[in-house]
Amino acid sequence: MPNSALFAGVQPMDKVFTVVMPLFAMIFAGYWIVRIGVIGKDTVKGLVGVVFWLFLPCFIFIKTLGTREHGELDWDLLSAYYLACLVTFMLAALGGRLIWGGNARVAGLRGLSSVSGVVGYMGLPLMVMAFGDAAALPTLMITMADNLVILAGGALIMELTARQEGEARPALGRVLLSTSRSIVSNPLILAVALAAVFILLEWQLPSPLQIFATQMTNATGPLALVALGAAFAVHKGQNLIKGDSLALALLKVVVLPLLVFVSARYVFGLSDFLIKIAVIMAALPVAVNVFILASRYKTYEAEVSSSMLLSAVLGIGVISGLLVVLD
Repeated sequence: MPNSALFAGVQPMDKVFTVVMPLFAMIFAGYWIVRIGVIGKDTVKGLVGVVFWLFLPCFIFIKTLGTREHGELDWDLLSAYYLACLVTFMLAALGGRLIWGGNARVAGLRGLSSVSGVVGYMGLPLMVMAFGDAAALPTLMITMADNLVILAGGALIMELTARQEGEARPALGRVLLSTSRSIVSNPLILAVALAAVFILLEWQLPSPLQIFATQMTNATGPLALVALGAAFAVHKGQNLIKGDSLALALLKVVVLPLLVFVSARYVFGLSDFLIKIAVIMAALPVAVNVFILASRYKTYEAEVSSSMLLSAVLGIGVISGLLVVLD
Protein backbone atom coordinates (compact mmCIF):
# COMPACT_ATOMS: atom_id res chain seq x y z
CA MET A 1 0.00 0.00 0.00
CA PRO A 2 1.29 3.48 -0.80
CA ASN A 3 2.86 5.35 2.05
CA SER A 4 0.28 7.72 3.53
CA ALA A 5 2.95 10.43 3.70
CA LEU A 6 2.79 10.63 -0.09
CA PHE A 7 -0.66 12.14 0.23
CA ALA A 8 0.15 14.73 2.89
CA GLY A 9 -1.02 18.16 1.80
CA VAL A 10 -2.96 16.81 -1.17
CA GLN A 11 -5.95 18.99 -2.03
CA PRO A 12 -9.46 17.49 -1.67
CA MET A 13 -10.17 17.32 -5.41
CA ASP A 14 -6.75 15.82 -6.04
CA LYS A 15 -7.55 13.04 -3.56
CA VAL A 16 -10.26 11.84 -5.93
CA PHE A 17 -7.57 11.11 -8.52
CA THR A 18 -4.71 10.12 -6.22
CA VAL A 19 -6.68 8.01 -3.71
CA VAL A 20 -10.23 7.14 -4.74
CA MET A 21 -9.79 6.41 -8.45
CA PRO A 22 -6.71 4.16 -8.03
CA LEU A 23 -8.47 2.40 -5.15
CA PHE A 24 -11.59 1.62 -7.20
CA ALA A 25 -9.39 0.73 -10.19
CA MET A 26 -7.83 -2.03 -8.06
CA ILE A 27 -11.31 -3.31 -7.18
CA PHE A 28 -12.42 -3.39 -10.80
CA ALA A 29 -9.13 -5.00 -11.84
CA GLY A 30 -9.93 -7.83 -9.45
CA TYR A 31 -13.49 -7.97 -10.80
CA TRP A 32 -12.43 -8.24 -14.43
CA ILE A 33 -9.68 -10.82 -14.01
CA VAL A 34 -12.46 -13.13 -12.79
CA ARG A 35 -15.01 -12.07 -15.40
CA ILE A 36 -12.60 -12.72 -18.32
CA GLY A 37 -11.52 -16.05 -16.85
CA VAL A 38 -7.95 -15.31 -15.75
CA ILE A 39 -8.68 -16.83 -12.33
CA GLY A 40 -11.52 -19.07 -11.21
CA LYS A 41 -13.79 -19.33 -8.21
CA ASP A 42 -11.44 -21.59 -6.23
CA THR A 43 -8.54 -19.20 -6.77
CA VAL A 44 -10.66 -16.28 -5.59
CA LYS A 45 -11.58 -18.19 -2.46
CA GLY A 46 -7.89 -18.79 -1.77
CA LEU A 47 -7.00 -15.15 -2.45
CA VAL A 48 -9.69 -13.85 -0.12
CA GLY A 49 -8.60 -16.36 2.54
CA VAL A 50 -4.94 -15.29 2.35
CA VAL A 51 -5.91 -11.62 2.69
CA PHE A 52 -8.28 -12.29 5.59
CA TRP A 53 -6.07 -14.67 7.55
CA LEU A 54 -2.61 -13.25 6.86
CA PHE A 55 -2.36 -9.80 5.28
CA LEU A 56 -5.19 -7.93 7.03
CA PRO A 57 -4.18 -9.17 10.52
CA CYS A 58 -0.62 -7.90 9.92
CA PHE A 59 -1.99 -4.56 8.69
CA ILE A 60 -4.30 -4.20 11.67
CA PHE A 61 -1.60 -5.26 14.14
CA ILE A 62 0.93 -2.70 12.84
CA LYS A 63 -1.63 0.10 12.56
CA THR A 64 -2.99 -0.64 16.05
CA LEU A 65 0.55 -0.45 17.46
CA GLY A 66 0.90 2.92 15.79
CA THR A 67 -2.24 4.30 17.42
CA ARG A 68 -0.42 4.91 20.71
CA GLU A 69 0.99 8.00 19.01
CA HIS A 70 -2.39 9.27 17.82
CA GLY A 71 -4.62 9.94 20.81
CA GLU A 72 -7.11 7.89 22.80
CA LEU A 73 -10.33 6.04 22.07
CA ASP A 74 -13.40 8.22 21.62
CA TRP A 75 -16.42 6.04 22.35
CA ASP A 76 -18.79 8.75 21.15
CA LEU A 77 -17.59 7.87 17.65
CA LEU A 78 -19.18 4.43 17.88
CA SER A 79 -22.26 5.83 19.59
CA ALA A 80 -22.79 8.34 16.78
CA TYR A 81 -22.08 5.78 14.07
CA TYR A 82 -24.33 3.04 15.40
CA LEU A 83 -27.22 5.33 16.29
CA ALA A 84 -27.39 6.11 12.59
CA CYS A 85 -26.93 2.41 11.77
CA LEU A 86 -29.85 1.48 14.02
CA VAL A 87 -32.16 3.93 12.24
CA THR A 88 -31.01 2.74 8.82
CA PHE A 89 -31.35 -0.92 9.81
CA MET A 90 -34.98 -0.35 10.84
CA LEU A 91 -35.72 1.55 7.63
CA ALA A 92 -34.35 -1.30 5.54
CA ALA A 93 -35.88 -4.14 7.56
CA LEU A 94 -39.36 -2.70 8.19
CA GLY A 95 -39.65 -0.59 5.03
CA GLY A 96 -38.46 -3.44 2.83
CA ARG A 97 -40.92 -5.83 4.39
CA LEU A 98 -43.81 -3.41 3.83
CA ILE A 99 -42.88 -2.74 0.19
CA TRP A 100 -41.38 -6.03 -1.05
CA GLY A 101 -42.50 -8.53 1.58
CA GLY A 102 -40.39 -11.36 2.89
CA ASN A 103 -40.00 -13.05 6.27
CA ALA A 104 -38.04 -11.99 9.33
CA ARG A 105 -34.82 -13.56 8.04
CA VAL A 106 -35.03 -11.56 4.80
CA ALA A 107 -35.75 -8.43 6.83
CA GLY A 108 -32.64 -9.09 8.90
CA LEU A 109 -30.49 -9.47 5.78
CA ARG A 110 -31.91 -6.25 4.37
CA GLY A 111 -31.02 -4.48 7.58
CA LEU A 112 -27.48 -5.89 7.64
CA SER A 113 -26.94 -4.97 3.97
CA SER A 114 -27.89 -1.36 4.71
CA VAL A 115 -25.37 -0.88 7.55
CA SER A 116 -22.43 -3.27 7.05
CA GLY A 117 -19.68 -2.16 4.66
CA VAL A 118 -16.35 -3.45 3.37
CA VAL A 119 -14.57 -1.78 6.29
CA GLY A 120 -11.56 -4.11 6.39
CA TYR A 121 -10.79 -4.76 2.74
CA MET A 122 -11.52 -1.19 1.59
CA GLY A 123 -12.13 1.11 4.56
CA LEU A 124 -8.78 0.67 6.29
CA PRO A 125 -6.64 1.26 3.16
CA LEU A 126 -8.80 4.19 2.05
CA MET A 127 -8.72 6.03 5.37
CA VAL A 128 -4.98 5.63 5.89
CA MET A 129 -4.24 6.66 2.30
CA ALA A 130 -6.53 9.69 2.47
CA PHE A 131 -5.88 10.96 6.00
CA GLY A 132 -2.67 9.31 7.22
CA ASP A 133 -1.98 7.13 10.23
CA ALA A 134 -3.97 9.46 12.51
CA ALA A 135 -7.08 7.92 10.90
CA ALA A 136 -6.07 4.39 11.92
CA LEU A 137 -7.53 4.37 15.44
CA PRO A 138 -11.06 5.62 14.64
CA THR A 139 -11.12 3.45 11.53
CA LEU A 140 -10.10 0.38 13.51
CA MET A 141 -12.82 1.09 16.08
CA ILE A 142 -15.49 1.05 13.37
CA THR A 143 -13.91 -1.97 11.67
CA MET A 144 -13.92 -4.07 14.83
CA ALA A 145 -17.46 -3.02 15.73
CA ASP A 146 -18.67 -3.85 12.22
CA ASN A 147 -17.11 -7.30 12.40
CA LEU A 148 -18.93 -7.89 15.66
CA VAL A 149 -22.21 -6.77 14.06
CA ILE A 150 -21.85 -9.44 11.38
CA LEU A 151 -20.33 -12.19 13.54
CA ALA A 152 -22.65 -11.74 16.50
CA GLY A 153 -25.69 -9.80 15.31
CA GLY A 154 -25.93 -11.44 11.91
CA ALA A 155 -25.57 -14.98 13.22
CA LEU A 156 -28.09 -14.39 15.99
CA ILE A 157 -30.65 -12.94 13.58
CA MET A 158 -30.29 -15.88 11.22
CA GLU A 159 -30.47 -18.52 13.94
CA LEU A 160 -33.28 -16.97 15.95
CA THR A 161 -35.49 -16.67 12.85
CA ALA A 162 -35.00 -20.36 12.02
CA ARG A 163 -38.51 -21.38 13.08
CA GLN A 164 -40.07 -19.14 10.44
CA GLU A 165 -38.20 -21.15 7.84
CA GLY A 166 -39.63 -24.42 9.13
CA GLU A 167 -36.38 -25.30 10.88
CA ALA A 168 -36.00 -26.32 14.48
CA ARG A 169 -34.88 -23.29 16.44
CA PRO A 170 -31.54 -24.05 18.10
CA ALA A 171 -31.00 -23.59 21.80
CA LEU A 172 -30.00 -20.03 22.63
CA GLY A 173 -27.01 -21.26 24.63
CA ARG A 174 -25.65 -23.18 21.65
CA VAL A 175 -26.11 -20.16 19.39
CA LEU A 176 -24.31 -17.89 21.84
CA LEU A 177 -21.46 -20.39 22.25
CA SER A 178 -21.02 -20.76 18.49
CA THR A 179 -21.11 -16.98 18.04
CA SER A 180 -18.55 -16.46 20.81
CA ARG A 181 -16.21 -18.97 19.19
CA SER A 182 -16.49 -17.12 15.88
CA ILE A 183 -15.63 -13.83 17.57
CA VAL A 184 -12.61 -15.04 19.53
CA SER A 185 -11.22 -16.91 16.51
CA ASN A 186 -11.61 -13.97 14.11
CA PRO A 187 -8.06 -13.02 12.98
CA LEU A 188 -8.86 -9.31 12.75
CA ILE A 189 -10.10 -9.18 16.33
CA LEU A 190 -7.15 -11.30 17.48
CA ALA A 191 -4.76 -8.87 15.76
CA VAL A 192 -6.23 -5.93 17.70
CA ALA A 193 -6.12 -7.88 20.97
CA LEU A 194 -2.47 -8.86 20.45
CA ALA A 195 -1.50 -5.28 19.58
CA ALA A 196 -3.34 -4.04 22.68
CA VAL A 197 -1.22 -6.40 24.81
CA PHE A 198 1.95 -5.04 23.20
CA ILE A 199 0.82 -1.47 23.89
CA LEU A 200 -0.19 -2.22 27.49
CA LEU A 201 3.11 -3.97 28.29
CA GLU A 202 5.15 -1.53 26.18
CA TRP A 203 6.66 -4.36 24.17
CA GLN A 204 8.46 -3.91 20.87
CA LEU A 205 8.58 -6.39 18.00
CA PRO A 206 11.99 -7.95 17.29
CA SER A 207 13.50 -6.44 14.14
CA PRO A 208 12.94 -9.48 11.85
CA LEU A 209 9.25 -9.67 12.85
CA GLN A 210 8.89 -5.89 12.50
CA ILE A 211 10.26 -6.06 8.95
CA PHE A 212 8.01 -9.03 8.10
CA ALA A 213 4.85 -7.38 9.46
CA THR A 214 5.67 -4.03 7.85
CA GLN A 215 6.24 -5.59 4.43
CA MET A 216 2.97 -7.51 4.75
CA THR A 217 1.24 -4.28 5.76
CA ASN A 218 2.58 -2.44 2.72
CA ALA A 219 1.17 -5.11 0.43
CA THR A 220 -2.22 -5.32 2.11
CA GLY A 221 -4.03 -2.41 0.47
CA PRO A 222 -3.71 -3.40 -3.21
CA LEU A 223 -4.07 -7.11 -2.48
CA ALA A 224 -7.19 -6.62 -0.35
CA LEU A 225 -8.81 -4.40 -2.97
CA VAL A 226 -8.10 -6.82 -5.82
CA ALA A 227 -9.47 -9.65 -3.67
CA LEU A 228 -12.57 -7.59 -2.95
CA GLY A 229 -13.20 -7.01 -6.65
CA ALA A 230 -12.70 -10.69 -7.37
CA ALA A 231 -15.19 -11.57 -4.64
CA PHE A 232 -17.72 -9.16 -6.17
CA ALA A 233 -17.33 -10.96 -9.51
CA VAL A 234 -17.85 -14.40 -7.96
CA HIS A 235 -20.94 -13.21 -6.10
CA LYS A 236 -22.45 -11.23 -8.96
CA GLY A 237 -26.25 -11.18 -9.24
CA GLN A 238 -28.11 -12.42 -12.28
CA ASN A 239 -30.46 -9.42 -12.41
CA LEU A 240 -28.52 -6.40 -11.22
CA ILE A 241 -31.17 -3.68 -11.29
CA LYS A 242 -33.92 -4.76 -8.89
CA GLY A 243 -36.01 -2.42 -6.80
CA ASP A 244 -35.07 -3.75 -3.39
CA SER A 245 -31.38 -4.21 -4.31
CA LEU A 246 -31.15 -0.63 -5.55
CA ALA A 247 -32.93 0.61 -2.43
CA LEU A 248 -30.41 -1.23 -0.22
CA ALA A 249 -27.49 0.22 -2.17
CA LEU A 250 -28.90 3.75 -1.78
CA LEU A 251 -29.55 3.23 1.92
CA LYS A 252 -25.97 2.04 2.38
CA VAL A 253 -23.99 4.65 0.44
CA VAL A 254 -26.33 7.67 0.60
CA VAL A 255 -28.78 7.50 3.51
CA LEU A 256 -26.46 5.97 6.12
CA PRO A 257 -23.64 8.54 5.56
CA LEU A 258 -26.19 11.35 5.81
CA LEU A 259 -27.59 10.00 9.08
CA VAL A 260 -24.08 9.43 10.44
CA PHE A 261 -23.24 13.05 9.67
CA VAL A 262 -26.34 14.31 11.50
CA SER A 263 -25.69 12.02 14.46
CA ALA A 264 -21.96 12.81 14.69
CA ARG A 265 -22.28 16.57 14.33
CA TYR A 266 -25.59 17.49 15.92
CA VAL A 267 -26.19 14.75 18.48
CA PHE A 268 -22.69 13.85 19.71
CA GLY A 269 -20.71 16.93 18.61
CA LEU A 270 -17.68 15.04 17.29
CA SER A 271 -14.62 16.79 15.88
CA ASP A 272 -14.50 17.51 12.15
CA PHE A 273 -11.80 14.86 11.72
CA LEU A 274 -13.87 12.10 13.32
CA ILE A 275 -16.93 13.19 11.36
CA LYS A 276 -14.98 12.75 8.11
CA ILE A 277 -13.86 9.28 9.12
CA ALA A 278 -17.32 8.17 10.26
CA VAL A 279 -19.19 9.52 7.23
CA ILE A 280 -16.82 8.09 4.62
CA MET A 281 -16.72 4.72 6.39
CA ALA A 282 -20.52 4.74 6.31
CA ALA A 283 -20.45 5.26 2.53
CA LEU A 284 -18.48 2.07 1.81
CA PRO A 285 -20.20 -0.57 -0.36
CA VAL A 286 -22.18 -3.45 1.13
CA ALA A 287 -19.94 -6.02 2.80
CA VAL A 288 -19.17 -9.34 1.13
CA ASN A 289 -19.72 -10.93 4.55
CA VAL A 290 -23.45 -10.19 4.27
CA PHE A 291 -23.60 -12.25 1.07
CA ILE A 292 -21.65 -15.06 2.77
CA LEU A 293 -24.25 -15.00 5.55
CA ALA A 294 -27.10 -15.05 3.01
CA SER A 295 -25.46 -17.96 1.16
CA ARG A 296 -24.96 -19.94 4.36
CA TYR A 297 -28.69 -19.78 5.07
CA LYS A 298 -29.73 -19.87 1.38
CA THR A 299 -31.84 -16.74 1.78
CA TYR A 300 -32.01 -13.55 -0.29
CA GLU A 301 -28.70 -14.28 -2.03
CA ALA A 302 -29.37 -12.68 -5.44
CA GLU A 303 -30.64 -9.45 -3.93
CA VAL A 304 -27.71 -9.07 -1.53
CA SER A 305 -25.27 -9.85 -4.36
CA SER A 306 -26.87 -7.19 -6.56
CA SER A 307 -26.83 -4.62 -3.77
CA MET A 308 -23.10 -5.26 -3.31
CA LEU A 309 -22.29 -4.45 -6.93
CA LEU A 310 -24.68 -1.51 -7.16
CA SER A 311 -23.30 0.03 -3.98
CA ALA A 312 -19.73 -0.39 -5.31
CA VAL A 313 -20.63 1.51 -8.48
CA LEU A 314 -22.53 4.22 -6.59
CA GLY A 315 -19.77 4.40 -4.00
CA ILE A 316 -17.27 5.79 -6.53
CA GLY A 317 -19.26 8.99 -6.92
CA VAL A 318 -20.39 9.26 -3.31
CA ILE A 319 -16.95 8.74 -1.70
CA SER A 320 -15.33 11.07 -4.24
CA GLY A 321 -17.88 13.75 -3.44
CA LEU A 322 -17.47 13.29 0.32
CA LEU A 323 -13.70 13.69 0.10
CA VAL A 324 -14.19 17.01 -1.68
CA VAL A 325 -17.04 18.33 0.50
CA LEU A 326 -15.78 17.23 3.91
CA ASP A 327 -12.06 18.00 3.53
